[in-house]
Amino acid sequence: MIGDGRARQSHRQKQPVAQWRIVLLDNHAGYISWEDFLHTQQLLEANRNRSQGGAGGAAKRGPALLSGLLRCGRCGRKLYVAYSGTTGRVPRYICHGGRVDRGSSSCLTIGGLRVDRAVEAAVLDAIQPAGVSAALEALERMRAEHDLTRQALTLALEKARYEAQRARRQYDRVDPDHRLVAGELARRWNETLAQVAEAETRLATLEGQPPMLSEEQHHALLTLGHDLATVWRHPAAPEALKKRILRTVLQEIMIHTTQEPPEHVLHLHWHGGGHTAVRVARNTVGKHGRATERDVLAVIGELSKVCRDLTIAATLNRWGYRTGTGKAWRAHSVACVR
Repeated sequence: MIGDGRARQSHRQKQPVAQWRIVLLDNHAGYISWEDFLHTQQLLEANRNRSQGGAGGAAKRGPALLSGLLRCGRCGRKLYVAYSGTTGRVPRYICHGGRVDRGSSSCLTIGGLRVDRAVEAAVLDAIQPAGVSAALEALERMRAEHDLTRQALTLALEKARYEAQRARRQYDRVDPDHRLVAGELARRWNETLAQVAEAETRLATLEGQPPMLSEEQHHALLTLGHDLATVWRHPAAPEALKKRILRTVLQEIMIHTTQEPPEHVLHLHWHGGGHTAVRVARNTVGKHGRATERDVLAVIGELSKVCRDLTIAATLNRWGYRTGTGKAWRAHSVACVR
């Protein structure tokens, strides 16, 4: 019996002790509000690159715009990003589900150029009406900030003038024989006069340069609001900002491929709860994005019956045709195609 008691006691000691966490909201003043704390925790969880919940990770500066958003339609795993090309800037999206689970090849390996452009077009088409509203809101915000700044400077000028008048009255009431007191009050009066002059200068500068856009600038801003694609494809637009915009409107993208017809099917899951299907044509086996167009092949086939390669190259360049890599035609290029 004594042995059983010790065994039971030892068993009770090995049991894990439950830990309770009690949160008392508004118990004391915090550095940030509870809502800001929860929002910060959500951002930290979403920016984790190796999270268990399938977060997209932080938006980085790479050209792969859909990193962290794509999910494999076969195994449900997140797709990884790999870069290739001569400059290392051509993205590819890869799923390692098949290799991990079955020891076979990857579930999906997708070129990122066409897929990125298709999702860009869908997102820009969805948020296009918001572009004009954003431009008008920016104008109104500039006017509101200007009015608030002018009001603050006006109040500061009134306060400075009051302090200057108060210092002057104190100086007028002092006994001239009290030189130390009179000198200190004169110094304070000069300081308040300097503050008045500074406030008047700042207010005059603000009034002289109102943040009103010219007619051309106003038209240009509204034009950019209507044509978000121009702003999106501007060379100065950072890639990380584009990724954050995509993650703001898109929750995730399910993708799978079909053989007939050969295309990628993307199911866009929007944060608002809607779903959109986007189809992107993909290259068949043995084809790539730098292949010569069929019309050019037909022209080369007809001209090769009566012309030499050098003449064919000159004719193609005169008609404005280019190779699959976008270069001018040469005799060697024509010979390779034939």
